[in-house]
Parts: sequence; structure tokens; C-alpha cells
Amino acid sequence: MKTPFDESVLPHNGVLIVCSNHEERCLGVVNDLRDWVPQAAVILAYQDSNIRGLEHHAKIVSALERKCAVDELSLTCLDGGSATESRDRLRSLLVESSGAQVVLDASVLSKKHLLLLLRLLDDYGLWDRLWIAYSEPEDYEIDGRLPLSFGLSSVALLPGFDPSANPSRPLHAAIFLGYEGDRAFSTYDIIQPRKTTLIVPDPPFREDWVGRTEELNRSILVATAGDQVSVERSDALDPSSTVEVLVRIFGEFDYYSDFGRTVCPLGTKPQAVGAYMYIRKCKDRPSVIYSQALRHNAKYYSRGIGKRWFVCRPV
Repeated sequence: MKTPFDESVLPHNGVLIVCSNHEERCLGVVNDLRDWVPQAAVILAYQDSNIRGLEHHAKIVSALERKCAVDELSLTCLDGGSATESRDRLRSLLVESSGAQVVLDASVLSKKHLLLLLRLLDDYGLWDRLWIAYSEPEDYEIDGRLPLSFGLSSVALLPGFDPSANPSRPLHAAIFLGYEGDRAFSTYDIIQPRKTTLIVPDPPFREDWVGRTEELNRSILVATAGDQVSVERSDALDPSSTVEVLVRIFGEFDYYSDFGRTVCPLGTKPQAVGAYMYIRKCKDRPSVIYSQALRHNAKYYSRGIGKRWFVCRPV
């Protein structure tokens, strides 16, 4: 499903959704639009004081205002609560845009906000008009192989997705592994699934990253050896690979399992897209458990802009 990003194939009536933050790759798709002019653009921003995030946001606004009308919204509009006005504004832009297609740059959205946004777009009837672009990081800024975050502050079902349908069923968890070993191991320890499948991004974005995920998740891989735990692999960039893995471990879309099933999206964002593709088609839908980090590794930012891809586009 992954194909190289090419602005020349973008729809002429597209509404662009981008996200700004401190990572340079938030500029990757915007810088590569060239002659493509969106019908409108929405910039979702994380509310923090990081100077690089503010600089990147200003660059995105400047680049897009030369092309089209631009709306700037806080990402809190996806979290529910009191952000009704922002959600209504987003809905009106997307639903009332004369059948426009939606081009989403998912490069720097958190997995939580990515899944919430995919669910929102699906609820608005826009799934079949959705393009998802993604910019890889070139690499990370620090030496050594420290995790992206430390500890765990909470583990909760992601709102908007199905809860565990029947608490009497034993739990089967599919935990996607990334560069945050504490979060994966702590999540496993808290939810205590009867059956677990650990999913490693393989192949990773780059050949020289092979083994990095396993190294940063050594604690859970060692601690669960011999238990009701298996290890699977899905392409870091190709959502269809994740769909195939979930069909293999959870069953076909119309299968009703003896287990309550849940997905823990701690891997790559294209893997999270694949997980959503699977969940939305299931009759017996898995829940989504999201683990919030206690503290992020402030020095472990991604560096540069790597290859750019379409990871989802209308058939």
C-alpha cells in the first residue's frame, strides 16, 4: 500500500490537514507540495513553548497561506471536553467542502491523536476520500539508544473505540513495540493479558535500524519468554502489512473470538493506521488501550526529514 509521495497525483479538490510540532519532519509534506493548491488547509498544533515547534508552525502557516485559506486549531479539539467549537469548525470545513477529498499528513501526530482523528474522519463519512501522507525521520539526535520516554502515568481505553465487549472473556493483547520499552512492559504488567502478541516493526524505516526495537524492548521480550506470548512482525511503513498480521493473530473481520481483544499502539504511525483499518472492518471490534508516558525524553527528538510516502489513498 505504501507508495512514494508525489504531489502531482494529489486531488485537485483536497482539504489538507497538517500538524506542527518540534520535529523538523512536520515540514516534509508542506515543503514538497510544489504546485499543488489545496482547497483549504487545517493546521493542528500541539500547545507547548518549544521554540522549534513555534518556528515550524510559523513556517507552515506562511507556506500554506500563499496557497489557500488556513484554519489553525489546537489538537485538544480531538480530546473531547470543552473544545466543541473547534470540533464543529473542523467538521464544517471537512463535511461542507463540496465532496472534497482529505489529505492528512500524519508525520508528527501522536498515535493517540492519529487514531482519534481517523475515527472522526470515518464518522464524518470521509474514509473513502482519505489520503494519508507520512514523512520518515532521518534519524534521532542523541548518541546511544535511550528510549523515547520513561515510565507510565496512565493506561486507559481510548475513547471513541469499543470497550472490551465482554469482561468474562480472557484478554488477548496485540502490543506494537516501538522505541519506548518502559511503556510496553508497564502496559503488559498492568493489563495482565491471558494471551499476548508482540509486534515488531520489520522491516524498519532504515536497514541500520534493524534490532533497535528489540534492544529497547529487551525487558518485555525477556520477561515474557515462555509465557502465552508470541512475536510477530509487520512493515514499519505499510499499513496493509499490519492488517495482514492482525487478521492472522485475531482472526478474519467477521470472526467472533473467545478472547476479548485489544490493540496497544506503541509502534509506528503507519502501523497505527493499519490497526485502525483492521478495527473498523471487524464485527467483533478490538478495543484500543493507550498508555501515557510519565516523562518524554526531551533530548530524543527526531532529526531531519527522511523519505516521504503515501501510506493510504483512495482506491
